[in-house]
Amino acid sequence: MSIALYIIAILWIVTGVFILIYTERTMRILKKLFFTEKVRALSIVPIIFGVVLVIGAFVCTQVFFLSLVLGVIALLKGLYLIMGPMPQIKRLMDWWFNKASTSYIRLCGLIIFVLGIAILSNL
Repeated sequence: MSIALYIIAILWIVTGVFILIYTERTMRILKKLFFTEKVRALSIVPIIFGVVLVIGAFVCTQVFFLSLVLGVIALLKGLYLIMGPMPQIKRLMDWWFNKASTSYIRLCGLIIFVLGIAILSNL
């Protein structure tokens, strides 16, 4: 399970760095991947991340609190994408991919980077 947490942490670090350095290009790639009509099918991704983080919290106790909180948030996000009202989800995704300022996107990239470092440093 610690290998899965290492993979998630490294994935977050890499994603955060790319969002910070190549904001426009990374957002175009993420938009192609996630801004689709099949949002409900893609909701499996945060659910898988959430389950891995929650299980990892109990297996690797060094990152218990951080992994548990992030896992629960990921599970809630996945459940919202499955059960939430589709017009509201589309508005949220449209705002994120088309209307959010680059400074806000970079701030989110920095947060993703820091969370990846926090998990990686505690493993």
